[in-house]
Amino acid sequence: MIKVAEQLRQLYRSINDQGRRRIRARQLEIDRRLRSPRPDSRRGLTLLGRLPAHVSRNIEFTLQQLVAIAPEQYYYPSPNLHITVMDLLAARDGLRLSAKQFARYRAAVGKIVTTTPPIHWRLQGMIVSPGAVLVTGDYGPELAELRRRLRSELPALHLPVAERYPTISGHVTVARFTHPISAPDRFLATIKENAATNYGHFTMHALDLVVHDWYNRQVESCVRLPFAGDGR
Repeated sequence: MIKVAEQLRQLYRSINDQGRRRIRARQLEIDRRLRSPRPDSRRGLTLLGRLPAHVSRNIEFTLQQLVAIAPEQYYYPSPNLHITVMDLLAARDGLRLSAKQFARYRAAVGKIVTTTPPIHWRLQGMIVSPGAVLVTGDYGPELAELRRRLRSELPALHLPVAERYPTISGHVTVARFTHPISAPDRFLATIKENAATNYGHFTMHALDLVVHDWYNRQVESCVRLPFAGDGR
């Protein structure tokens, strides 16, 4: 069986290869919603992890390099940076959760999270997909087990799980393409220069269960769920 670390390397390499090809061919996936003055109307239920300040600062330093080359793109503000543990209900138009429904998910997800050990992370390297810039992460075995339990235990409680797609990834989306890249060669060179940049190691002691828009700019409901043995 291929270990998760090797699966992640293969996944990130595949994403980056495709992204670089599409950028060179000027075939980006342009996010036109980010160019609209209207707020994003899509809503989803997500379990996510926040980044510590030192990691966000390190990412911000690289993003400043990209902004200098391609200021026309959308770059996530530091407070909005996060790691998606699971899209429990992928963001879409028309999704509405009542307070009662949110409370049921909160109770069930909280029970799973509070019996899961804290997750250890290493964020290292930057890649491109056809539509975004990502910082790639490696993680401990706790995350894979948490995802497995969520996918099996929530439906058993009649709580649907509707991911966009099941994933093993542990990345941070740090930018999205809203226009053609003005200097694609320089942009790709900067991504390559940061292919092995170490953005930091940290331990995640809690997760946030949120109802929010696609870009994590509008958060309607949020509750923090601590991992096992963590009292903060």
